Amino acid sequence: MEIDDIIQDKATKTISSSSNNYNQTYRGLGYEFFESMQQNKDKIAQYIAETGETDTYQSFLNRSIRTALHLKTRNLNKNDVVCLCSYNQKHNCIPLIACTFLGIPTASLDPSFTINDASHLIKLIKPKIFFIVPEVIDMITEAMQIAELDSEVVIYGDTEKFTSFNDFLAEHPEEDSFRPVIIDDLSETAIIFFSSGTTGLPKGICSNHRAIYHQGVIMNHLGILGNDAVVLLFSTLYWISALLTLTGCILKGSARLVCKEFDPIKTWYLLDKYKITYTFLAPIQAYRMLTIGRPDGIDTTSLNLVITGGAHFASEQLHKFRDLLPGTFVSQAYGCTELSGFGIAFNLTKTKDRLLLHYKPESCGRPIPGLQYKVVDPDSDNHCGFNERGELRIKSNCIMSGYYRQNSDTAFDGGGWLRTGDVVFYDENFCFYIVDRIKEMLKFRSWHVPPAALEMVLQAHPAIKQCSVIGIPDEVDGDLPLAVIVLNNNYTVTEEDIKEFVAERVNDTHKLRGGVKFLESLPVTPSGKVKKKEIRDLVLRGSI
Repeated sequence: MEIDDIIQDKATKTISSSSNNYNQTYRGLGYEFFESMQQNKDKIAQYIAETGETDTYQSFLNRSIRTALHLKTRNLNKNDVVCLCSYNQKHNCIPLIACTFLGIPTASLDPSFTINDASHLIKLIKPKIFFIVPEVIDMITEAMQIAELDSEVVIYGDTEKFTSFNDFLAEHPEEDSFRPVIIDDLSETAIIFFSSGTTGLPKGICSNHRAIYHQGVIMNHLGILGNDAVVLLFSTLYWISALLTLTGCILKGSARLVCKEFDPIKTWYLLDKYKITYTFLAPIQAYRMLTIGRPDGIDTTSLNLVITGGAHFASEQLHKFRDLLPGTFVSQAYGCTELSGFGIAFNLTKTKDRLLLHYKPESCGRPIPGLQYKVVDPDSDNHCGFNERGELRIKSNCIMSGYYRQNSDTAFDGGGWLRTGDVVFYDENFCFYIVDRIKEMLKFRSWHVPPAALEMVLQAHPAIKQCSVIGIPDEVDGDLPLAVIVLNNNYTVTEEDIKEFVAERVNDTHKLRGGVKFLESLPVTPSGKVKKKEIRDLVLRGSI
C-alpha cells in the first residue's frame, strides 16, 4: 500500500515531506553536467525545430568544453559575470554550460527587452563578456553605452565588428584532457536571474550550485521526465523554467526540442512530429492553443504531462484545455525564481497524487521533498490551518543565496523563511491553491479583494480579450477596484456594461468602484505577465 509521506507539525502547522533524502554528494553544477553528458554521450540532447537537426550529448559536450577552454583565456573568475541574450537556438545553452564548468556565474537577458530594460540589468551585473544573437546587437550595445561598459561582445554567427562564436568552437589542444572545476562551497552563485518586474525594478536573484542541482533531482523525482523523454519549452534562459528544464534533461539524459518562438498552431504539430512527452506552457500559451483548437489528425498519445505555471490559469479554460488532451495529465504547478524552480507540484509517480490531480485540477499540487512550508496570516503573523488563507513561506536548500549586490533581509522573516508574497490555502489533502499576490491584493473597507478573482469573472465576458484589475487609492475606502480591458475585435461595450456584468457576479465589496479603462494592449513582461505597476502608474497619472 502506498504511504502518504506528507506530514504536519500539529503545534506549528508547518508542513513537509518525509522523503527528504537529497543529501547526495555532488561537486558543483558543472561537474554534474559534465559527468552526465559523458555518460549519455550517444543520446540525443537537442532537436532543432527550425533546421530539423539533431544534436547528441557528445556534440553538446564537445562544444561546451571548447567554449570553456576559450573562455579561460579571458582570465575570468567566480566574481565576474558572463551575460547571454538569445532566443532558443542550437548554441544558446553552450556558454552557460561552459561557465558552469569553470565556476563562473552567468545571467541572461530576454531578446524582447527594451534598451532601458537591458541597461538597468547590465548596470546591476556589469558583465565582462556578452554572448548574443545578431538581432539584439543594437539593443545590447546601446545599453552598454548607458551602463558605461566596454565589454567583449560575442555574436552567434558571422561578424566583422565583434567576436564570432565560431571562434569559441574551434578545436583546442587541451579539450581531451579537460575537466570541470570542483566547487567546494555549493552556496556559491551559479546563475543570476531577475525578478519579473511586475511590481518594481528587477533584482538579481542568486541561484547557487546546490539549489539548481537539487531542483534537477526534484524534477526527476516527480516523474516529469520518464525514460526516453522529449521535452518542449519555449522560455528563454532568462526564465528559471528554462534552466530547470535544461538541468533536469542533462541529469536524466533526456532530449529537448529547441524552438525559436511559440506559435499555437505550430505547437500542435510539434507535439505530434517529435512525440513530445512533457511540455511546460504559460497559461497564455495554453489559452492560445485552446482558442485555435486541436487540428484534425494530431496524435498526442506520447504526451504524458503538460504543466502550466507563472500566472493564473482560469478554471474554465483549464478544464477545456484538459479536454483537448485525453490521456495527458494537465497540471498547474507553483514555483518561483527564489526557489530555483518548483515549490509545489503533484508527484506523478504516486497514485494518490494522480487521483488528486484528476479531481482537483485547480490545485497547483502538494508539498515536495526537501521543502518545508507554512502559511501565515499577513496581518497577525499567526500560522494558518486547513482552508485558511495566508502568505506562503518556505524553507529549503533550494532557496537563493540572496540578491545580487543588494540586501535580501526583507525576503525572509525572522525565522529564516522565504516570504513568497503569494496568498495561498491548503485543504485536508495538503493540496495547495494560489489565491493572489500580497502586493497585488486590494483592500476595500477592510475587505481583501483578490484581483485574480475579478479577472476570472471578466474573462468570462465574450467581448474581453485580456484584462487586468488594479486598485485606485481612496482615503476613505482604501482600494477601489479598476479594470483595464482589451476588447476582442468587432465588439463594442461601455464602461457601464462591464461594471454591471461584474456586479451581477460578485459580492458588494468586489464591485468595480474604480471604473473601467479600455486599451488596445496591456504592457507585459517577456513571459506574458501583465505589468500591473506600470498600468497603475499610467492610470494615476491620467495617461489612460
